[in-house]
Amino acid sequence: MKTIFRRETSRRVAGSAAQFFGLAGLILSLGLYLVGCGVKTHPYPESSSQPGPVRDLKPTLGEAGQLWLTWRAPLYNMANRPLRTLDHFEVWGADYPKKGFCEGCPVQYQKLAEVYPLAPPPGLTVAEGPYQWVTTIDPERAYRFRVAGYSTRGAVNPDSWREVTVYGQKNPGSLPRFAAVAEDLTVRLTWAKPGPGQRVEVQRRAPGQNWVTLAGLDGTSSAGADLEVVYGTTYLYRARLLAGAEEGSAPGPFSPEIQVLVEDTTPPRPVGFLDAALAEGGVRLRWESLALEETGLAGYRVYRRLEGETTFRPLGGLTQGNTYLDSEVQPGQTAYYQVTAVDSSPRANESRPSPVASALAAPPEEEPTKPEVRDPGL
Repeated sequence: MKTIFRRETSRRVAGSAAQFFGLAGLILSLGLYLVGCGVKTHPYPESSSQPGPVRDLKPTLGEAGQLWLTWRAPLYNMANRPLRTLDHFEVWGADYPKKGFCEGCPVQYQKLAEVYPLAPPPGLTVAEGPYQWVTTIDPERAYRFRVAGYSTRGAVNPDSWREVTVYGQKNPGSLPRFAAVAEDLTVRLTWAKPGPGQRVEVQRRAPGQNWVTLAGLDGTSSAGADLEVVYGTTYLYRARLLAGAEEGSAPGPFSPEIQVLVEDTTPPRPVGFLDAALAEGGVRLRWESLALEETGLAGYRVYRRLEGETTFRPLGGLTQGNTYLDSEVQPGQTAYYQVTAVDSSPRANESRPSPVASALAAPPEEEPTKPEVRDPGL
């Protein structure tokens, strides 16, 4: 019995091994057959290779109801890999009366336009743009637009659409009383306060540059200041009214351009003390030096008033140091002095005068009188 059991067990093991190797051989043969036929799958779904969302979609309204939609091409596909192909963009839209428009309600879009990409620069597969589509809208209606890029197979990924809402607005008209005046390292801006639903946009242009909109201004107020200016530079300013929300605001015409030269109008601080004393050759003046704290200091101006006069008069040009010898005062005269600090700006801003110092010039020496000599013989 033991011998028979051993033989049956050996036969079963041998049979199982033969079945296993036979099945493995069948699978291997099938794999080789598929490889030989060239059958393989995509590394990721085709929809993932479609263009990703367009960038920087923005509406801009013109003065006569024109609408510019601008955007930039996507740089990546929906799998977040560099975009290799882009056939065209499509613009779809819908419009409704303002009173019946629902921001979150379903929208019945219809195709409006196809925009084809530019030729890419050398070394790139896609030209970024910007791209633009222009239309005209009704100020009494609300609009919804969406833009997406299509692959070379004419397919678009549903998640790549970018949308924007635009409310038609009436032209707000001209901006009254716009003014720009230079102050010390500042340009003060004023205008008429806008009405409800309106705001003011102010633009500046520096020499050799394009117009830029000033950020940080309260467009609903009536005044503001441009602090991003440089001394000695001439700027141009213009402003206009905008009606509606931030996105898709209807603009009025620009105001006349105003030219402003930014100057330094702040004088140095006054000299703190002044001393006058007699010295060989005249009156020696000494005063507080401002050279360490006033970086734009050009020098000092010395003023003198003689006794009996009512006005201080300057003595020569600027003095670089903080001493001065007045050699023109006449002996016996009492002289009063003041000193001011002057900066190096084109305006040559001058500080308030220092405290007054005075000195009495040495009186003329009297010739000694000879004693009267009498001849005793007389």
